[in-house]
Parts: sequence; structure tokens; C-alpha cells
Amino acid sequence: MTLKLIASDLDATFLRDDKTINEALFREVLQKMKAQNMQFIVATGNHLQKVLEYFKNFEGEYQIIANNGAEVMLDGEVQNVKFLPKEALKTIFSVTEKYLDDVAVGLAFNGQSTTYMLKSQAAIGDTFKISSEYFENLTLVDSIDDVVEPILKSTIVLSHNEVAYMNDLKSILGKVVHVTTSGYGAIDIVNADVNKANALKYIADALHVDAKDIMAFGDGLNDMEMLEYVGHPVAMTNSDPELFKHDFNISVADNQHDGVLKTILENV
Repeated sequence: MTLKLIASDLDATFLRDDKTINEALFREVLQKMKAQNMQFIVATGNHLQKVLEYFKNFEGEYQIIANNGAEVMLDGEVQNVKFLPKEALKTIFSVTEKYLDDVAVGLAFNGQSTTYMLKSQAAIGDTFKISSEYFENLTLVDSIDDVVEPILKSTIVLSHNEVAYMNDLKSILGKVVHVTTSGYGAIDIVNADVNKANALKYIADALHVDAKDIMAFGDGLNDMEMLEYVGHPVAMTNSDPELFKHDFNISVADNQHDGVLKTILENV
């Protein structure tokens, strides 16, 4: 097997459930990959600063696909940034208003430096507390018109009816946006051209790597395009059942037991 790039989702894939990393084992993997001129890529729906926080002890040793592919950090430089159309934001909020009884964590609009949230959404349940801990520079606003920064991604968590919500958005916005889920009720809305596969292809093209020489790990539906793109797709043992319907390899262990790292070690 020839491998040049290895990409991995984070939540329920690379990260344990408590959001920690087996840093000693990751260091071993990175050293073996470096010896074979291979690079590691984080491919996640998380925002860029959260990724940098998780991997603070590995600065400069990996590339990043953040916000489900809305932005890439390649060799320390943010590039290939794709924003949501401004006119889509009000529609997203309008659809969300129909599902208020199902909202677990309110709608957020993620810019590159600020995350915006309407005060009405922040008041839902523990939304403000959860979002304040997760997003840097969380800013509460009265209306969509107060969102002054271009938006990379809108995100929301529903306790029920996520499929209906997603279908509503798709029926209204059509090809203007891409709506996806990482599971557990979490829904991301991004630019229509954004997914992890397109972002990974951007990196692969920049590094002159063919898709057949890439391995990728994922557990959710927002990983589907990436897994279908690469030559060596690996679904986690704890994946969404939909992934098992495809001809993907299966990790040697789940995310709680370092399945990504152990699978890599069996292949490098």
C-alpha cells in the first residue's frame, strides 16, 4: 500500500469521547509517517481555533480542514475559504424558528474571527453556556442584520426532527447551501461547494498527491464525501450505520480505544 496523506475526522473518530488525544501514541504515529514522507490532516466540522487548541502540542506537524471544509490551513496559512451567501442567513433562521421546540443548542453563525448568535437562540436551554465554552468571541445580536462578518458555517443541534429540518432547508435553498450532519442531532450548513472531500482535494492538489494514495477516517454522514474520494477509506467501528452500507474498510477499534492511531500503525 502506498500512502502519502492520512486524513481524520475528530469527534467520535480521532478524539475520545472526553475530547482527549492519546498524545504519546499520536507522537509515535507522526514520527513513523514523517519517516515515510507522509502527512497527517485533521478534517473536521470544528472551527479552526478549536482544532489548534486540541493539537497545541503538535504545532506545525499537521494540516487542517476546518468547518467541514469551509476553510483550509495548509503549512500554517489559511486558504480556500468559502463563505455562506449572505442572503441565505435569514432563510436559515426563518426555518429554525419553525423548530424551536426541537432545538437543543441554538443556531450559531461562525465567522473567521467571531461567532454570532441571536439572543433569542442563546436563551434556549443551556445554549449560551455551552456555546460560550465552545466558541471563541461569541457575540449576541438582536437580528441577522447585525451579523457583519462573512459567515463560514451555520450550526445547530436538534433533539428531534433533524431530518425534517435538513429537508426543509434543502427544499428552500436548493443548491445555494450544503446541509450535512455529524450525527447526534448536530447540523451544519455551509456553502454549496463545501465538503471535506473538496477541501481534501485542494490540499492533495497543492501537494501533488493522487486520491488513491490517501487514507481517510470518519464516523458520520459529513465524512461520506471524503471517504468516497480517497483510495483507502476507513469507517470507525462506532460509525453511523449508513457508512457500513458502503465498501469502506473498518477501523481496528473505536474512538475510545484509539482506533484511528492503531489502524494507521497497522498500515505504515
